[in-house]
Amino acid sequence: MDGRKFFPSFTVIVPAYNEEESIAKCIDSILLQTVPPDRIILINDGSSDSTLEIMHLYREIFPERIMVIDIKRNTGKATAMREALPYIKGDVVFFTDADSELDSRAFEYMIRHFLDPEVGGVCGYIKSRKYNMLTGVRELQYILGQEVYKKGEAVLNAVTVIPGSIGAVRREFFHPTADTLTEDMDLTLSLLEKGYKIVYETRAVAWTSDPPNLRSYINQNIRWYSGFFQNIMKHFRDLPRSVKIVVLLLSLESTIFSIILDALLVYGILLGDFLPFIIALLSEIIPWSVVSLYAIIKRRRMDLMKSVLLMPLIKVLDFHTWFYTMVKELLLRKRETAWRRVDRIKLTRERKQHMTI
Repeated sequence: MDGRKFFPSFTVIVPAYNEEESIAKCIDSILLQTVPPDRIILINDGSSDSTLEIMHLYREIFPERIMVIDIKRNTGKATAMREALPYIKGDVVFFTDADSELDSRAFEYMIRHFLDPEVGGVCGYIKSRKYNMLTGVRELQYILGQEVYKKGEAVLNAVTVIPGSIGAVRREFFHPTADTLTEDMDLTLSLLEKGYKIVYETRAVAWTSDPPNLRSYINQNIRWYSGFFQNIMKHFRDLPRSVKIVVLLLSLESTIFSIILDALLVYGILLGDFLPFIIALLSEIIPWSVVSLYAIIKRRRMDLMKSVLLMPLIKVLDFHTWFYTMVKELLLRKRETAWRRVDRIKLTRERKQHMTI
């Protein structure tokens, strides 16, 4: 029985730039959904590898379901997705990244929420593919951020980001813009401004690829943090009060601790006394480590245990990156415009077979 007859019709959009390593698995996971989309739009954003050829191969196999848009030069994710606007079919637009893979029931769990006319968007639950200790840290951040912060935001109808890896909005509100570095947050805040609900569906899972090295990790954080500040400056005035409170609390927590930590680090460098810096760092690291260990044990993810050891270094990097980005965006008014693409994991055949998903 075709599950689509019971739910709103929808289109899935997948923008891709040099994603030959992962695009096939992404498309496969869409084709295997228990509630299939009416149309799948694959957008090649100026790739120089075999991404376009793989897209066309699927188009030849599924000509009635898959459409390919080829953009000759790289334009950026938001601009690329806008190319799909004239070809969308249905009442809802789903979107995912070409480096992500969706659980087979993701669309089924998400689409049903749009039967409620007050719901404007739905976001899913992100998991990281395990590759090394650094991607393990990102997985722990996803677990803690989604299980604690995002669930709290959902209670207040203040979910600030429908992630690009697994999200859906009503068709009439799908207008991605390129004036911030995080188009997914921009789209989400626009819905909240209009008074719509954002539903957080934890059963709709997407596995995504995360930065495999520190350079890419920092670049990704700079893009995320820059996009955060750009969107806050763009939307804050018109946001509901509950969303403003959530945004301010999250910002103040990171900002105050970043200033304290940097001040104590400078103090230690100048006077040779690093004890205050270490105490301040531990006050942040210990609670996060305890919660991380609890999450690891509860989920039986002992493979993430080594990643806890990286938490002190990563926390220092996160706070310094946040402070640097805040000063640049808010004080110096030097907007970050570069996408800062993350390095992709190049997998050997043997590594692919042993990859944990």
